[in-house]
Amino acid sequence: MRTTSILGCIAAYGMVLHVSAQTPDWNTGGNGISGGEYLGAAAGSTVPLLLKTVANQPIDFSTANLFRARINPRMAYPSLNSFPNIPADGFTLITPDDGFLGQAPRGPFSRLHLAEGGTYGNAEQWGYRPWQRNGITFTGNTDQSYIGQKCRGEGGTGETDMVIQWSDNPGNWKGDRMRFIF
Repeated sequence: MRTTSILGCIAAYGMVLHVSAQTPDWNTGGNGISGGEYLGAAAGSTVPLLLKTVANQPIDFSTANLFRARINPRMAYPSLNSFPNIPADGFTLITPDDGFLGQAPRGPFSRLHLAEGGTYGNAEQWGYRPWQRNGITFTGNTDQSYIGQKCRGEGGTGETDMVIQWSDNPGNWKGDRMRFIF
């Protein structure tokens, strides 16, 4: 009985080694996908993940060849809701497609921006203010909202408000509400 158990363990271990030897890691060459660097383990590396990018370019994520998310490089938008020169370093966009990027400012409004899909109404700027940086922006259905911090005071005085803000598209006041539903 003991010999059978030992032989069974050796056989199972051998099968695991055989399968893992035939399944290559996802590496920076994209496992046969040409055109750049990809998220994954470098060939021959013991490091589980490697992300390599071109300097000062956004990091874009896709699934099934559809755009899903972007992390900004060091950058500023020329204008956002008529406010000039808006810093957007490291801001992250999550959306079901790249329609958002076809609308100015062509990138996320805050640290995390969740945008509805499509090419119309998902990049609503109305209501945006330059202090809306450290929080979550929501856009879609031609509306915009933000949950996050509003830092007050200069020089790190520690004055901060927690803000819930939302706005409707200009000229179309259709009774959008804030609701708490149980």
